[in-house]
Formats: sequence, C-alpha cells, structure tokens
Amino acid sequence: MSAEELATLRNIEALLRSLIKISLSEPMSRLLTEDSLRTLYADTGRLKREELQRRTGFSAGKISGLWAEWEEAGLLVKMGKSYKKPFESKRLSNTPGRGVVSVLE
Repeated sequence: MSAEELATLRNIEALLRSLIKISLSEPMSRLLTEDSLRTLYADTGRLKREELQRRTGFSAGKISGLWAEWEEAGLLVKMGKSYKKPFESKRLSNTPGRGVVSVLE
C-alpha cells in the first residue's frame, strides 16, 4: 500500500469517526445524565461487570438493562458476551498480509 493510499484511508477513518460521534452525541446527552451512568459508560468494555458494579453501586441486572438500552440507542455494540463502544478503535499495524488497518470495536 502506498503512502498516499494509506493517508487516504486514514482520512476516511477520521471522517467516519466524526460522523459516528456526531450521530451519538444526542443519545449520549439524553441517556448519560448522571455521573454514575457516565462512569459506567466510560468503563464499559474495559472493566469486568463486577468492577463496574463496585464503582457505580448498580446491580448486575441494572447494568445489563442499561447496556441493552444503550445498544438499542447505538451507544454500544454487543460482541459475543461483552459490549464495546462503536467508535473506539484498536490500531493494528504490521499485520502480515493486511498492512496497517484500524478495527472499530
């Protein structure tokens, strides 16, 4: 992949990230109204449910219900048994046969 093609792909990724963030800003401001909700959302995908329960004081059932609500609003994506934020990325570089790519979680 040439440097120009790579630069173009990075620009496309940046534009897509901007569009995703813009489309999620209204649901986020509507659904994340309390500090404990913002904490839960910020740590979702990084911490286990037990740690999230400890940090927020929410029950496992409440967390599951919030995750389902947030998934429906587009704030989370269910991947297997866990939830991830759609606009966080993991940059993969030097992957054999794939060059440099970014994978949205």
